[in-house]
Amino acid sequence: MNITPRNPSNDLMIPELYYTGIALIMLGILIIVIGTILTILRGGEGEVKGGGIVLIGPIPIIIGTSSKIVKAIMILTIIIMIFIITLMILWVKLW
Repeated sequence: MNITPRNPSNDLMIPELYYTGIALIMLGILIIVIGTILTILRGGEGEVKGGGIVLIGPIPIIIGTSSKIVKAIMILTIIIMIFIITLMILWVKLW
């Protein structure tokens, strides 16, 4: 049985993941541009709500303009943290 050692530096250069990341960044920029154009075409009137999250280690700092937005971000944060923990567990099992 021939077991070849894995080179961790090569794992970071998977072309599919690289191109997927670039595509997601470009898609995000496109969504922002389309949203801006639609807002300008509508006259720029209306109510704007927003929020955000800053993760410092395992501690989330959540900000928002309304309680509805804060609740949505809290749920999204929990989903993202479960996803990240699952990926970390799978990554460790693959090694």
